[in-house]
Amino acid sequence: VKDAQFHLNGKPYYFIGTNYWYGALLSAKKTGNRERLINELDLLQNIGINNLRILVGAEGDGGNYKVFPALQPEQGVYNEDLLDGLDFLLYEMQKRNMYAVLYLNNNWIWSGGMSEYLKWNGYGEVPNPFLEQYSWDDYMKYTMQFHSCDPCMEAFYKHIKYIIGRTNSYSGIKYTDDATVMSWQVANEPRVMVNPEYENAYTQWLNTTVTIIETL
Repeated sequence: VKDAQFHLNGKPYYFIGTNYWYGALLSAKKTGNRERLINELDLLQNIGINNLRILVGAEGDGGNYKVFPALQPEQGVYNEDLLDGLDFLLYEMQKRNMYAVLYLNNNWIWSGGMSEYLKWNGYGEVPNPFLEQYSWDDYMKYTMQFHSCDPCMEAFYKHIKYIIGRTNSYSGIKYTDDATVMSWQVANEPRVMVNPEYENAYTQWLNTTVTIIETL
């Protein structure tokens, strides 16, 4: 970044992007569909899309309202097939001069995200807003506790370090050295939700997360 402008190879970088959140799932060798992945990447390239926003998360045991399979079915336990899929996706993007925005968490239940970290660390069952007995307000009040849950945040920081510290098994390039990765996003739509009293905890969490990413 120079003078509030993205640059690539010494020239201003403008891009056409799309939200390709499921890319790493589609890339998985065992549970994905690599033929479809290649077709979609070729199509995106042909119509001028050169920047993809990709989920590097998904937590918990799935179900009919959540991403399945999950990258972390249990806290700190990773699905190696999906990690291999992320490697393969970045490798294929590199061939096409495409760049990735990788996001590491989610405010919403559809991929587990912050609410799953709370469940893992003793906060009880997630009030699933897709079930009749709970509302979205119930879910948001539950999830906003994430930023003041120390074991939740520590687990998330470990996740960041684990992913960013990875070496691509196809290209042999460390993620920290891979120019295919344009940027890291803290989370999808992170915010305090419904109670401004949680603002300070949220701000501290955000600053800490950004510092960890920059340090890595």
